[in-house]
Amino acid sequence: MTSFEGVQYRLANSWFEHVPPAEYSNKPICYLEIGTFYGANLLSVARSYGLHPDSKLHCIDPWEDYDHYSEYKGEQSKIYDTFMKNLNVLGDDKSKITVHRGYSDRVVPGFDDEMFDIIYIDGNHEPEYVLEDAVLCFHKLKLGGILIFDDYGWGGPDLTQRGIDAFISAYYKRIRKLGLAGGLQMIVQKIH
Repeated sequence: MTSFEGVQYRLANSWFEHVPPAEYSNKPICYLEIGTFYGANLLSVARSYGLHPDSKLHCIDPWEDYDHYSEYKGEQSKIYDTFMKNLNVLGDDKSKITVHRGYSDRVVPGFDDEMFDIIYIDGNHEPEYVLEDAVLCFHKLKLGGILIFDDYGWGGPDLTQRGIDAFISAYYKRIRKLGLAGGLQMIVQKIH
């Protein structure tokens, strides 16, 4: 097995207080991650929430430069290649992961409604994209499912926080806020 290469930010263990992995240990989960980067968080989910042999983990990332996303310009191809190598860290469990190389607004609608137990949103940080990802994903989340937003407050109140707050405000009757994990990850649960 190879070792992990690339940048690691926050991992799934920061969710444990609000979303105990023991609640998922004896059942398969279906997980979706938007914005996978080098794959560190996806791998941490595979090693915590996705331990059941029948768990399915999906990730979406275009791994390409585009006009509305300025981060990591010119590095996306290398990041994708490194991500694919990083999947080997899982050995045979790598088969649990389905990689969708594309844009969330095109990939998410193709999933069945109420398919996912946990969805993690860490894609484009502009508020309109965060809000769009949240609305699209909400329909794909099971009742009782968990929606986690990364980078709440990162870059000030006019980036991800504005999109997350707009979603929470609009969906307040259908969600329950579970808390802010690690100071930067807003966690909500679908209740209706």
